[in-house]
Amino acid sequence: MGPGHELAATALDTLPITVAIIDDEGEILLTNQSWNEFESAERDDEHIGANYLAAAATTDDEYAQQAVNGIEAVLAGDRDSFSMEYPCHTPDQKRWFLMRVTRFPHDDQRLASLVHLEITERKLAELAAEANAEQVKKERQAVEHVLERVDGLVRTVTDAAVGAETRAEIERDVCQRLAATDPYVLAWIGRVDVTNRRLSPREWASDDDVPLEDNGLVLDADGAHPAVQALERDDAQVIADVTAHDAADRLWPRGAGDHFQSVAALPLTYGDVTYGVLVVFADEPDAFDERELLVLDSLSGTVATAMNALEVRRMLTTEAVIAVDVAIEDPSLFVTALSATFDATVSYRGLTEADDGTPLVVLHVDRPLEDDAVDETGIAHDVTILSTTDDGTLLEVATTDGLVTALSEHGAVIRELIVTDGVADLAVDLPDGRSARSAYDLLERRYDRVELLSYYERDEPAQTPHDVTARLESSLTDRQLMALRKAYYANYFEWPRDISGEELAESMDISRSTFHQHLRAAQRKVLAELFD
Repeated sequence: MGPGHELAATALDTLPITVAIIDDEGEILLTNQSWNEFESAERDDEHIGANYLAAAATTDDEYAQQAVNGIEAVLAGDRDSFSMEYPCHTPDQKRWFLMRVTRFPHDDQRLASLVHLEITERKLAELAAEANAEQVKKERQAVEHVLERVDGLVRTVTDAAVGAETRAEIERDVCQRLAATDPYVLAWIGRVDVTNRRLSPREWASDDDVPLEDNGLVLDADGAHPAVQALERDDAQVIADVTAHDAADRLWPRGAGDHFQSVAALPLTYGDVTYGVLVVFADEPDAFDERELLVLDSLSGTVATAMNALEVRRMLTTEAVIAVDVAIEDPSLFVTALSATFDATVSYRGLTEADDGTPLVVLHVDRPLEDDAVDETGIAHDVTILSTTDDGTLLEVATTDGLVTALSEHGAVIRELIVTDGVADLAVDLPDGRSARSAYDLLERRYDRVELLSYYERDEPAQTPHDVTARLESSLTDRQLMALRKAYYANYFEWPRDISGEELAESMDISRSTFHQHLRAAQRKVLAELFD
């Protein structure tokens, strides 16, 4: 071998690729160091003089057969070069190589160079890119499927909610539409019975006879149920995998995994009023991801809005009110504190407003009080003694955050409020069930112990006190209305009177004659409302 050949062989040994030279029969004539090291690691036999084509043809491998065909085509002169990528994995690692075959002449011989270049890093990167592309494709398809399904679901549920004539119809149609939508298999809407503290399904629908849960849920005892949690926390609650949930057997004794695998519960809330809970079951785990919850949350808002619209319509046409009677035991309740301080029964007379809009509550204490009795109690509220007789004392309390004003904001009309021996007996009328639920929730949040004594619907006259008051308030001036209310609440029109005109005038910081002018003007307008 001449100096040029030695130099070429030495140069080949420095290359980080495996190189071999074969003749037109496939016999290996020359290899470089990388080839020798690779082949020695793979097998122990001598490779110089071995027939590369014969060895490759004996292996039962599609890549080996492809390589043999390509090499033979190059050696036969059918093509100038050939290249292919192939895997060459070991038990410990995955490897890929690029083989390139190039024909060249030497001393009237037809030879070919075989170059093997490891491309593992590039191949792994390509496979990762392909996997990412496939994942992106699947996610895009999933999003498109979700959007298509969601669009149809939103439209059908919205149509059902908006087009319904009654609340029961809304609940029934919404449950049916949800249960018919894959992957949901059961949906129910529950309402709260404030009398016995139960959350009970009112309407439900299921796919393929999926059974409904047994009976209702007791709010105080079934706190682990997502429906109860959604109601109490006013937020969506999800059990991603029912079969793995600790309380599944207790919540669904029949074996939840046989019928559904995930659950979502959402409160039906409009403003500060909750109409109930929407509960949806799916036949696969993790069905309620962030996107799904956003859709259901929007749907629950639509359902609650439709229910509110029906309630408003009902309020405008009904001649019935909800009567609620409760007993409240809490020393922080202002009227209860007054009763304890004066060791007397305190009762509510009425509500009016000062010139600056501050609510003024008129109360009666069933024993006479001295002028300085209020000052000595240390009560934080602005309390004024209007009058004192042998039968008791009239008080005027300025408050912006009391029980009476809070109930008034919920549309309540107080029929009776009497406090004796630390217990406040409260009877109110509310325009609808929504307002009644809201008012009762307010009482429970504010006070230690609230006992519901009765909750029922009763008829009221076609022309309600609210109607008359609204017309009078539009015709009376603020001072005329205040004079009339104070006189009535203080029993000025009774005989004997509990309070004098002079005392009422003083409470309004006006003269006696001015008070009577306001009172007579108000009386004329009231009589005109009655007789005209």
